[in-house]
Amino acid sequence: MLEEFLSQLREQVSTNMRICIGDSNLIENAMAYSALSKGKMIRAGLVLASGKINKNISHASLISLASSIELMHTYSLIHDDLPSMDDDDYRRGKKSCHIKYGEANAILAGDALQTLSYEIICNDDDLSSDEKVTAIKLMANACGKNGMVYGQFLDIESESKLINEETVKNIHSLKTGKLIECSVMLGQIGGMDKEKIKELRVFGKKIGLAFQIIDDILEITSDKETLGKSTNSDLKNDKSTYATVVGVDAAIKKSNELSKSAISNLDSIKSKDVDLLIELAKYISYREK
Repeated sequence: MLEEFLSQLREQVSTNMRICIGDSNLIENAMAYSALSKGKMIRAGLVLASGKINKNISHASLISLASSIELMHTYSLIHDDLPSMDDDDYRRGKKSCHIKYGEANAILAGDALQTLSYEIICNDDDLSSDEKVTAIKLMANACGKNGMVYGQFLDIESESKLINEETVKNIHSLKTGKLIECSVMLGQIGGMDKEKIKELRVFGKKIGLAFQIIDDILEITSDKETLGKSTNSDLKNDKSTYATVVGVDAAIKKSNELSKSAISNLDSIKSKDVDLLIELAKYISYREK
């Protein structure tokens, strides 16, 4: 069920992103190079899976929101890979954007993807003005100075320092977790059940942290060909990760606990469509890439 769902999702979201990005100049080519490369699209999947239990949003709007969050995520990857950040030259199975198009053009492509993610929401015909504002606010809060950007700052600041588990957890929750939580919340745009939305927000927080913990583990235990990206980045940058702070076995246990706890938050949601969220939560904690 999950593989079929993700396959259909990738096709629809990729088609929409291709149309929105265009193909008229080098910056659009650089945007498409990174955004349309083969990714997991977990964030887009969470938007659609959450939206399936929300009867107040159209499928077209869910595709728009899923495209928006994937573009935002891709912008963050392009910038993370830059020499001044994590300095990685390999992403999603091919050369990083700055290696392919040059550092300046990669920065501009990332900037353009970020702004396009908001533009897509503004252009959605099925969302009301208030719903568009809600969606944009969710994205901005997840990605700005109180979310992903600040998390990246703390991540860089922690290089070559001994930090504890709570500090790593905070960095992960900001740098990665907030955008994953946002993905779940975007699927609830227009939703009226406040208790359901509350449980889904907690669900999103937990799987967001679980996702990054698994990334830390795979950085140590997997290889470049499997992951489609460099596996020595944290070691090269002398970063403390969840796996290095508590150990791989303890990190695996923590991720599994978070996934199970997140799924328990869905118990109160009475919908036959909740199964996809459960499958995504399991996939996040047991994936191999």
